[in-house]
Amino acid sequence: MYFDQAAFGRRLKKIRETMGISQEKMAEKLNISKVHYGNMERGKACCSLDLLVEMSCIFKVSTDYLLKGAENSNNEDVIKLQNIILQLTDIKRRM
Repeated sequence: MYFDQAAFGRRLKKIRETMGISQEKMAEKLNISKVHYGNMERGKACCSLDLLVEMSCIFKVSTDYLLKGAENSNNEDVIKLQNIILQLTDIKRRM
């Protein structure tokens, strides 16, 4: 097994979009440039271990999921729940 940087980037993008966070806001939360974060999502750059751990905390997924895409039903459930919360928040805001 090897590390697939492009797949790592796709996972970052999917989770970030599911959470409704812009690349700019994500880069700000991580204290990195938007260019660096964008390059990670495009599979053109990687991250330090510290940054990996920080992203897993922000996204509320395991580092295994970010690195390998290890499907864990708990991670998928968290992402689905976050998406539902975002949808409900949007509905409430529009009322």
